[in-house]
Amino acid sequence: MNSLKFLAILVVACTVVLSGFTLELKASEQIKVTAETYIRAEVDGRMAVIQKRAGDRINAFFIIRRPTPVEGQVVVRMNRDTLYGGAVVDTAGGAAVYVPEMPDDRYFSLYLIDNDHYVVDVITSSGKHKIPEGTTKYVIAVARIQILDPGDEEELQVINNLLDQFAIEAKSADKFVPPNWDWNSMMALRDEYEKEFVSYGQYPADWMDIKGKASEESRHLAAAGAFGLFPETEATYINYTGPKDSSKCYTATYDVPPNEAFWSISVYGSDAFLKSDNATINDRTATFNEDGTVTVFFGSEQACGQKDNRIAITDGWNFLMRVYRPGEQVLKHQYKLPDVSVYAP
Repeated sequence: MNSLKFLAILVVACTVVLSGFTLELKASEQIKVTAETYIRAEVDGRMAVIQKRAGDRINAFFIIRRPTPVEGQVVVRMNRDTLYGGAVVDTAGGAAVYVPEMPDDRYFSLYLIDNDHYVVDVITSSGKHKIPEGTTKYVIAVARIQILDPGDEEELQVINNLLDQFAIEAKSADKFVPPNWDWNSMMALRDEYEKEFVSYGQYPADWMDIKGKASEESRHLAAAGAFGLFPETEATYINYTGPKDSSKCYTATYDVPPNEAFWSISVYGSDAFLKSDNATINDRTATFNEDGTVTVFFGSEQACGQKDNRIAITDGWNFLMRVYRPGEQVLKHQYKLPDVSVYAP
């Protein structure tokens, strides 16, 4: 089986791989997913896919070695600004993660999320780090390293080599086996929550936090629409839903959001997945106006003409602006996105 077919089988956590799990079990034994169990089921589904991607190994990373491929998206609203690594860690008895030394000042992190979609830790320094005690038995570890030039093969190789050095030490190595959830009922809830999710602009800070600080009333929306999003101080997410008709060209000019790392805009389809390799613009790839702003065009080349900062769209398109290590204006929700307008070449 070639790599693209393999990726396609694993795409959209829970839609294909997880249905494979359910087929092996008696339908009468399936557990219906309810509003109360939705988050746990969603995380279980992601863990199953991540472990599968890691060669069906616990305490081992799989690496996405190229900017996120359209055919191989593991969760909704991934980005193409970083290369990823992912692992499921068995924390029973204690576990630690190792982060390699970085050769420059580019952004990197190792994000730990528990089985209930609470923040465990965001590691932003090199070295060996113990996973905090008192978390769930299984934890997701997500490594990210910023891509400065996605067209530079030598740089991508450097990042791959660094991702290969992330490591896990764990006293227990029990493979993760998800409960026999009825994944169809989970997907129905996800679709329902997604409808509310897209009504938000900047995501509330309490959607994702440690247990006790995260909102128990609304954090299910984060699990459904932006699985694994960072706590707000590490990255802020500002959502925008464009006009549904993708046959036209749209444009807007953006002020650069205050940040201490970088920013990006990533365009998604109506199902929250990337639809094109030309779906992202960021502080390294953008062409800036003389006043420091950025004018972005959303649409096909046929509709927009040959334009710098053009991003392809599909019907029902929407985007996320990500601001990594945001400044006060962003954290105080004072930074606002303008509406797009129709552009006629």
